[in-house]
Amino acid sequence: MRGRRTQPGPNGAWDPIPDPAEKFSSGIPDFDRLLRGGLPRGGTALLNCDETVGPEDLDLLLFPTFLNFLYQSRGIVAVLPSRETPHGFRDRLTRFATRRRFDSRVRVIDYIGEDRGLPYVVNLADADANPIARKSATAKVIAAERQARGNRRHPILEFNAFEVFDTLMGSEKALKMFYYGLKRIRALGNLGVGVLAPGVGCAAGVRRMCDLEFAVHRDEVGLVIRGVRPSFPSHVVTPDPTHGLPRATFVPRPA
Repeated sequence: MRGRRTQPGPNGAWDPIPDPAEKFSSGIPDFDRLLRGGLPRGGTALLNCDETVGPEDLDLLLFPTFLNFLYQSRGIVAVLPSRETPHGFRDRLTRFATRRRFDSRVRVIDYIGEDRGLPYVVNLADADANPIARKSATAKVIAAERQARGNRRHPILEFNAFEVFDTLMGSEKALKMFYYGLKRIRALGNLGVGVLAPGVGCAAGVRRMCDLEFAVHRDEVGLVIRGVRPSFPSHVVTPDPTHGLPRATFVPRPA
C-alpha cells in the first residue's frame, strides 16, 4: 500500500500512515517515497550525523517514525544519545503522544543511573558488577522488550545511539553487541534505527552492517539529509507547512 499524507487526528493526535507490505512507514511521506515505500521490516537504518546536528534536529527526523509506531500499538526500546535524558526525551515526545501511551510502550535503557525510579527507565548502571548483576540486567532488558511489544507481540522499534556503547564498553564490545542485536532485529521483524556521532570508534563496522545509511548535517539552508544506501540527493528537512510539527517534509536542496 502506498503511504498517504498524514492528517491531524482527533484532538491533534497523530494519525498513522499505513505500512506497505514488508516495510514500516517512516511517518514522513516524502521520506517513504525516496525509500520506495518505507523502512524494511527486520532492517536497521543508520543516521550518520556530523557535529552540527542537535537533539531538536533528530526530533524532526525521528519523531514521525516514533509516533507512527506508538499510534499503532507498537513500542520503542531506546538507548539515547549522551546529550539526552530520559525525562527530557519523554517531555518532548509527549507533546504529541499521551503520557499514558509513552509510559506503557516506551522503555529507555540507561547505563549510568540517570532518572532512577521512573517507570519507563530500565536502569543497568551496575550491569557489569558481577555475574548476578549481569543476569539481572539481561532479565530487565527482556522484560522491557516484552512491555514494549505488548500482549499481541507487535514489532518494536529499537533505537540506539552508538556513542553510548562505544564510550562505556569500547569499540570492540560495542560492535559485538550491535551484531547480536542486528540478528535479533532481523529474526523478530523489528525496526532498528541508529545514530552515529562523529569520532565513534565502531563507526566503520556499524556502517558495514546497517541496511540503510543516511548522511545528516545542518548548514545555511537548514537540516539536510542525503541517501547513502539507498542513494538519493540531498533534501532539506522542514516542518510540514500545512500541518506543522511533528509532521515533516523533504524538499530538494537548492543547487
